[in-house]
Amino acid sequence: MEDQPERALVRVFPDYGAEWPVWGPDDLTDPERFSPRLVTDLREWQARWEQERGDPERYRSGSNAPGRQRDLDRLARHLAAELRGLADVRTDTWSSTDEDG
Repeated sequence: MEDQPERALVRVFPDYGAEWPVWGPDDLTDPERFSPRLVTDLREWQARWEQERGDPERYRSGSNAPGRQRDLDRLARHLAAELRGLADVRTDTWSSTDEDG
């Protein structure tokens, strides 16, 4: 039995100063490979995260954490669909909700 090649991993999570919250192999994370709507939605999600993160009281209150994570999960599903099985797509819950694990 032959070993299956390891699937690529694409991660979706925000980071300070990033315009594009998609991380992994360059050929699988280049915004040009995705639909314009998905690219816009991901960039807007990243910008909202950065804006909310800049207001520590609002961010740490967690008032928007469930919605922020729901949106990120939805965007990750769209990203996975557009990758058409070329990679596993995972989100980083901690960085979008400020919770451990």
